[in-house]
Amino acid sequence: MTISHSTLAFAFGMLGNVISFLVFLAPMLTFYRIYKKKSTEGFQSLPYLVSLFSSMLWLYYALLKKGAFLLITINSFGAVIELIYIIFFITYADTNARKLTIKLFSAMNVVSFALILLVTRFAVHDGPLRVKVVGWVCVSISVSVFAAPLSIVVCLINIHI
Repeated sequence: MTISHSTLAFAFGMLGNVISFLVFLAPMLTFYRIYKKKSTEGFQSLPYLVSLFSSMLWLYYALLKKGAFLLITINSFGAVIELIYIIFFITYADTNARKLTIKLFSAMNVVSFALILLVTRFAVHDGPLRVKVVGWVCVSISVSVFAAPLSIVVCLINIHI
């Protein structure tokens, strides 16, 4: 009994989508708490802004790449859910947190995304090369997002040495 490469790729893609779906829904309890208390209570908006940025980039990549249905579905869901979280955050944040969130949203999710879109659209003319460039941008941002919390580990090690 042999399992084809495409069957394995689809199975692991579905597994990845299920896990990503759960990750996108994980902050629901936090936002329920924000809703009940009508306050963001010092929570930060940055994780949700970065997650939206990442979803937008992966969605762009998936639209450039042919046959990336699983990437389109999960990142569309992710972008919508993160946008809802950000709207909730802005609604219940104090003035300073609201202003900072709007500035970060504008810089990251509007200006930076538009810049990446325009540069890859007009500076990279070869379609397959554009897919590779956008893919590398997505991977670089994903790795940095998941590696960033490790900087705390370095700080803790330095404190205890």
